[in-house]
Amino acid sequence: MKILITGVNGLVGNSLFKLLEESDHIVYSSSRNIEGLAKYKVDITDKNEVDSFFESEKPDVVINSAAIADVDLCEEERELCWKVNVEGVQNLVDMCNRYGSHLTHISTDYIFDGKKESGIYLENDKPNPQGYYAESKLEGERIILDSNISHSILRTILVYGVHNKPNIVTFIKSYLEEGKSVNLVSDQVRMPTFVDDLSRACISASEKKANGIYHICGPEQLSYYDIGNRIADNFSFNKSLINHVKTSDLNQKAKRPYKTGFDLIKAKNLLNYSTTNFEDSLNIIF
Repeated sequence: MKILITGVNGLVGNSLFKLLEESDHIVYSSSRNIEGLAKYKVDITDKNEVDSFFESEKPDVVINSAAIADVDLCEEERELCWKVNVEGVQNLVDMCNRYGSHLTHISTDYIFDGKKESGIYLENDKPNPQGYYAESKLEGERIILDSNISHSILRTILVYGVHNKPNIVTFIKSYLEEGKSVNLVSDQVRMPTFVDDLSRACISASEKKANGIYHICGPEQLSYYDIGNRIADNFSFNKSLINHVKTSDLNQKAKRPYKTGFDLIKAKNLLNYSTTNFEDSLNIIF
C-alpha cells in the first residue's frame, strides 16, 4: 500500500516511519516543512497543498499524526489549535473522500472528563471535553465520523518514547539523572502509552482498514508521581528528588481530566493490539 504519514517529525510520526520503513509499503513521510524525516511538504492546513499531494501520489492510506497537542498552548493559541486539529482534519477527509483513501487518525483521552470512578473508558462512552485542545480533537473526530470515508480513529493516552523533544518519561529521567528535583502530581492518573505500541496499532488498523474507534494505551494506570518513582526504581535514581504535589499546586492554563484509562478489549480483538509493560519499555528506550 501507499501510506502517507503526516506530522512525521513528531513523536508518533517518527516511530511510525521507522516501523513502516521495515515493511513492504510505499511510505510518504511528510510535514509542514521538508526537514528531519519529512521528504514531502504536506501542511494539512493548506487545502491546495493537500489536494496537490493526493492528485500526484493517490495514497491508499493516510495516518494523521499531525496535531497541536500542547494543551496549555491550545488555550492561548486557539486559532492555530483549531486550524490544525479541526480544519486540517477536514482537508484530509475531503481528499480521502475524493480519492477513496483510508484515514487512520490519532485522537486522545482528553475528550473525556476523567470523572468516571474507575477511570476506564469504553469507545462508546460519552465524551465531555474540559479544555480547548480536547474540544478541537473531539470536533476532528466528529468530522471523520460524519463523513463517508473509510476510517480508523485511535484514541490514546500520554504517549512516551524516543524523540528529540522531551516527553513525560524522557523529561523525568533527564531531571533525575542530572540530580535535579521534579514536581509530579499524584491526582492526575493516566495509562501511559509506549509510542511503538501505538504505532503498531495504527499500522494494523491501516492494513485492515478497520473502520471505527479504537482505544489504545499502556497496560496500567499510573499517576505522574507513580511514573517518576518507577523511573527512579528502574535506574536507581534518588527518589528524594521527586516532589509530591497536587494539580491545584500547579499553574496550568488548561483543565485536565483527573483519571483516565481505556478498556482495550476491542483493540486486542480486532487489531491484535498488545502492550509493552512500563519497565520493559524503559529498557527499550534507554
